[in-house]
Amino acid sequence: MMCLCPDTYGSGFTDPHVLPEPRYRIPPFSRVIPGLGAMALGIARTAIETLTEIAGAKTPERTTQMLRDNHGAQVRVSQAESLVRSARLFLFDTLERFWRPLIATGEVTMEARAHVRLAASHAVSSAVQAVDLLYIGAGASALYTSCPLERAFRDVHAITQHIGVHPRVMETTGRVLLGLEPDTPLL
Repeated sequence: MMCLCPDTYGSGFTDPHVLPEPRYRIPPFSRVIPGLGAMALGIARTAIETLTEIAGAKTPERTTQMLRDNHGAQVRVSQAESLVRSARLFLFDTLERFWRPLIATGEVTMEARAHVRLAASHAVSSAVQAVDLLYIGAGASALYTSCPLERAFRDVHAITQHIGVHPRVMETTGRVLLGLEPDTPLL
């Protein structure tokens, strides 16, 4: 029986590219970080749907008005929707502009890499803002582990702790967008 070592089944973050197709030439952070933005936006989408359900069933204490009829809740859900949808479009547009040249030439410019990192960071930031709005809008209902908003709040804030979407990324992407060299080899 032939024993294969674990290296046969995986690759490290800094391993050289071994497959010839252009999609395998994507720099490591350009492969991983957009997924953080996508996950955060998915969490925010679930939070919007959750608040919509809560608002249709909840009458807050000391009022006879359902939450869905509350102007503050209406504004919060509108703000959250615009944050999530605009960040999603920015992320998808940036990835499309990154992907096309990569497939055509096997190369990606530093500016395209910076835009991908910027879009992913923006998606996470927008998702956090959206979830925070909805969490507040739901009131005490959002505190309980039985409420998906409680989990959304924890999960989206956990994503912000990843180094790939740290606020420091904005400095690096800004350097590249201003025509300077990146200050990290991880772009």
